[in-house]
Order: sequence, then structure tokens, then C-alpha cells
Amino acid sequence: MDDEKREKIMQAAQIHLVVATLIMTVTFTAGFTLPGGFESDTNSPNKGMAILLRRTAFRAFVVTDAIAFSSSAAAVFTYFAMAATLISMKELCVVRRLYIIATFLQLVAMLAAVIAFITGMYATLAHSVGLAVTVCVISCTFFIMFLLVTYVLGSRE
Repeated sequence: MDDEKREKIMQAAQIHLVVATLIMTVTFTAGFTLPGGFESDTNSPNKGMAILLRRTAFRAFVVTDAIAFSSSAAAVFTYFAMAATLISMKELCVVRRLYIIATFLQLVAMLAAVIAFITGMYATLAHSVGLAVTVCVISCTFFIMFLLVTYVLGSRE
């Protein structure tokens, strides 16, 4: 029975590992291709600095992108620890705890990535308030879906 549960957890973990790696890759890339670009004026003392650096939405983007990257990287590491645990010991409770931790980290990464997207879009579209608000409202449907799925999973018997 424990072997069957362990196998199901590891199958789910493989899918989660792919998702966590994708989030890590996207957030890493977003950290270097910042919204708004970089100051390129050769005479400017701010050459190479982010153009939108002083905007609150941009700062929120950078922080949430860093949270998403760090959480997904920690989730990837936790999945590696799960695999190592299976090699060295056969305790289901350890594997289950690691899986719960990794899943939580991945959820944090997904939430932070969505917030980073919203704040990045808002920072770059601030001159067109109507479009910026429209994009933010559409993007916020993720949170409604998240709550709906959480409710459905929580109400299972």
C-alpha cells in the first residue's frame, strides 16, 4: 500500500517539477528583460538602469518576480530531495511532507508570477489607463479560478 501511494506522489511530482522548472525559467528571463527596457542614452548617468525604476508598479513587479523565481527554485530543489529520499530510504511520511512543501512553494511561485505579470503590464501600460485596467482585470480572473478550484478541492469528501 505504501509503495502504491509513494508511486502516485512521485508521478504527480514529475508533472509539478516540469511546471516549477517552467516558472523558474520564465521568471528568470523576465528579471533580465524588464518591462520598459533599459536607459540607453550614452550621456546619461543612468545608462543601463531600468527606465521604469521609480514606478511603484515596476518595483512590485521586480519583487513578485523574485518571489516567484525563488519559490519555484526552492520547489525544484525539494523535488530533488524527494527523489534522493526515495533512493536512500523508503519512508512514505518523509516523501509526503516534502511533496506538501514543494506544492506549497509552487503555489506561491504561481501566485507571485501572476502578480508579477499584472504589475509588469500595469507599469508598461500606465499611459493608457483604460488598457492597463482592462489587462489587470482580465489577469485577476486567475485569482477567481484559484479560489474556485481551492473551494472544490476543499469540499471533497
